[in-house]
Amino acid sequence: MESLLLIIQLGGALKNPLAVGAGMVTAMGFGTNTLSAVVTRASNELRQLCVAMGGNPRTIDGLAGMGDLMLTCFSSQSRNQRCGQRLMKGETVEDIQQNCTVEGIATADVAIVYADMCGLELPIFRCVHALIHKKITPEEAVTDLMGRRSRKEAKVHL
Repeated sequence: MESLLLIIQLGGALKNPLAVGAGMVTAMGFGTNTLSAVVTRASNELRQLCVAMGGNPRTIDGLAGMGDLMLTCFSSQSRNQRCGQRLMKGETVEDIQQNCTVEGIATADVAIVYADMCGLELPIFRCVHALIHKKITPEEAVTDLMGRRSRKEAKVHL
């Protein structure tokens, strides 16, 4: 039971930088179809990371993972989603955090530490992290997020 709680907590925290990424896509002017594609890839990254940390993929496939991820990525009320939009418009993390708490900013750092520990690529997490830390421009983020070729997203776990 303890590991289930840990994975639920990981899913609940790690969905936040992915929602920043969803806000980035929204700010780029892409529609719901494109956003859905990015959220599908984001869910795969969330699943990969949680499984690498010892979790059961079915935990992420439920409300604690996918449900929470979808709500945060698609809601205009999500602070993390709005943060991604604001970053793409050129605002700084410091400006954004002056008037609200955005969990995805700090959690992006944690996600990258875990991804590196587990040897995972996780391009959406890495793109969000790079934009937050000004390692890439909003224009480069567009290329990073939208320029990836299609491929098989996930293994089926039954």
